[in-house]
Amino acid sequence: MERLPGNAPPRTTQPLHRLGRELQRFGWIGFWTQVVLGFVSLLIIIIVVFSRQFNINRPPNGMNSPTLGLVLAIIGLVFLGVSIYCCYRYPQLGRRLDQPQKRPTKEHVIRSLNIGLWVNIAGMIFTVAAAEWNVGMLLLKVLSIPQGAAVYATNVLIEPLEIFVIQAKVNTIAAQLTGIIVALWLLRCVRRPT
Repeated sequence: MERLPGNAPPRTTQPLHRLGRELQRFGWIGFWTQVVLGFVSLLIIIIVVFSRQFNINRPPNGMNSPTLGLVLAIIGLVFLGVSIYCCYRYPQLGRRLDQPQKRPTKEHVIRSLNIGLWVNIAGMIFTVAAAEWNVGMLLLKVLSIPQGAAVYATNVLIEPLEIFVIQAKVNTIAAQLTGIIVALWLLRCVRRPT
C-alpha cells in the first residue's frame, strides 16, 4: 500500500522517533541487566555480612582488616543503584521525544547520558579497587601457607565465602560495564548526524 504524500510523517520527527526508540530499547536492556546482576551481588554481600563464618573484627592471619574491600564493594553497589535509576530514566526520555510539548532538548538528553556514564565509571573504580583488595588478600593468604600445612591447618585455606565475595564484585563490575556501554551507545545515537 502506497502512502499518500499528505499522510507521511514529517521528516524532522523521524530521527527523533528513531532516537526515542533507541533510548527506550537500550535503556530497558541496561536497566534489567543491571537489576539482575546488582541483585545477585547485593544478595551475596548480605549473605557474607550476616554469615557466621564472616567476622568483621578478625583480620585474617594478622593482615589488615578485610572490611576495606567490603566497604568499597558497598560503595560500588550504591553507585550501581544510582546507575540503575539513570537507566530507568532513559526510556522515559525516549517516550518524551515523541511528545512535542514535553520534548527534552538535545543538551538535556546528553547531560542525562553523561551523568549515567560518569556514575558507572565512578562505581566501577570503587568496585575494581574492592576486587583488587580481595584478590590481594587471598593471594597473601595463599602465600602465607607453609608447604604441606594445608593438611594440618585447614583454617588458613581459602573459604568458599571468600570466592563468593569476589563473584559479587565481578557481577557489579559487569553491571557497571553494561551501564557504560549503554550510555556510550546512546550518546553515539544522539550525536549521530540526522
